[in-house]
Amino acid sequence: MAAIGSFARVTGHAEGRPEDIPGFEDLWRAVSPDTAFAAMGTGTYRKMTGPVTPYIVDCVAKVLSEHGVRAAEVDRLVLATSDGVLGLLGRDVAVDVMRAAGLTACVPAIVSLQQCCSSIEALRYAWGLAGAGARNVVLVALDFTPDDRDRVKSFAVFGDAVAGCLISPDHAGLTLAGTGVAADFSGMVGEDTFATRQSVARAALGQAYGQAGRAPEDVAKIFTSSLFAPIATFNAMAAGHARGKLYFQEPMTRYGHCGNADWLINLMDYDHKTGLEPGALYLAQASAPGFFACALLEAST
Repeated sequence: MAAIGSFARVTGHAEGRPEDIPGFEDLWRAVSPDTAFAAMGTGTYRKMTGPVTPYIVDCVAKVLSEHGVRAAEVDRLVLATSDGVLGLLGRDVAVDVMRAAGLTACVPAIVSLQQCCSSIEALRYAWGLAGAGARNVVLVALDFTPDDRDRVKSFAVFGDAVAGCLISPDHAGLTLAGTGVAADFSGMVGEDTFATRQSVARAALGQAYGQAGRAPEDVAKIFTSSLFAPIATFNAMAAGHARGKLYFQEPMTRYGHCGNADWLINLMDYDHKTGLEPGALYLAQASAPGFFACALLEAST
């Protein structure tokens, strides 16, 4: 049986404060005119200072180094990114990353078109590759925002980051117990309501819990999208989650919302501070306009 482990992250090197973005007050007023920014719970964000490829290569190297896996031993490389970043990567991104990282014996793939939920779909895909015989599958989730003026949204301040993990039968780690993804077209076109957001969340969660044969009360912690605290609380209520089980606040305050890399960053942060409990069940989830995705992860005993 494969396991998920060797987590790594590489955030943007430069640290910025939202308030220092030129025209920040006007940008915030345009997206959220009746809300005080101070109540959102964010502090700083990270910004990439150069092309994204070296960040991806750095993340891959960190993923492989934990267990001493050689680059030539990687069978598959799975990249995941949000829709808006997909067009920024360039047609040669796979070749550039593989050449720089020494991944000369692997097959690349990219998963997108599900916004910030893309990496959870990529996790399901990567897990399936390992189950079909791939020995070492590297999953890398990335998101970045080239123009600072585009970072300020009504639901988050965007940061830049790459996060990844290794899926392999040769090392201990987390087991993928179940996954779920659901779409709501009204959300994709900006016409969703509380009822539709609740419906899409519960549909995806129902898939994951059904596959795992587990229940919501079995979950020890939830690693969710790093959105503004009031938005995350609202989404938790819609999905039927206890607010106290969410883990996102501290990383969000430091790094901002790093798109589809959020749940990986939050899981790593929690593991570093608290540690994953052997045998415990964790929920990784992401939400985006029109989408909700989740994955149940069980820690090895």
